[in-house]
Amino acid sequence: MQDTYSGRTSGYSRRAVLRQIGASGVSAALFQLGGVKHAFAQLDDRPWSYLRDVEARWLAAACDTLIPEDDYPSATQAGVVDFIDFQLATDYGRGARLYMQGPHDLGTPDQGYQLAFPPQMLFRRAIETLSTNAPSLSDLDVEGRLTAMQDLSERDDMLTDDIPTATFFNELLNLTNQGYFADPMYLGNHDYAGWRMVGFPGAHAYYMHSVDDHNRPYPAPPMGVAHQPGAGSSPPRAISAKR
Repeated sequence: MQDTYSGRTSGYSRRAVLRQIGASGVSAALFQLGGVKHAFAQLDDRPWSYLRDVEARWLAAACDTLIPEDDYPSATQAGVVDFIDFQLATDYGRGARLYMQGPHDLGTPDQGYQLAFPPQMLFRRAIETLSTNAPSLSDLDVEGRLTAMQDLSERDDMLTDDIPTATFFNELLNLTNQGYFADPMYLGNHDYAGWRMVGFPGAHAYYMHSVDDHNRPYPAPPMGVAHQPGAGSSPPRAISAKR
């Protein structure tokens, strides 16, 4: 694929890549961002809401390959794994708002989620399958993770008898992207990492003092819906890294 992303020492601009995710899908450029350069160690002692430790480590490796640390925090540093855990434990993960009755034909991408089981089971079964048939993503070095994620993004086969590989990868990519840019009240976007990256001010309630300012950066720091001045948020329940 032609190199369309540039501007950083890595050869690609993560900002440009993330802006292209929704519009053009995943390109090879996404996996040439450099990646994290460490192995993933054990989790801290705070319990997860849905994930098992081995699943959280796999997700940390996957998400940090999609959004590695550069001028801004990596996915795990921004709490993306915490966000995914929260989503899988709540209505999204349980399929509470999905029509789960049959028939369960595979359908087409524009028909949305078509599986016979909710997203939380999609992630559990997919990660287990990927870790059984090959070394766990969290045990690979940076080049191995880049290669594995590149391969996963390009596969058009069935991961299991009833899980298309593309369905799992697209859900993973969507949740990673959402976790980096969601309001921090959903446990991702820690310290407004995603909003700071794109210059989004968040949910300020009063703009009258700057309504006549045009073509200027908005000077106020980002503010989330549940923002409390002076209150600090808990650090991401992320994987400790050995460098």
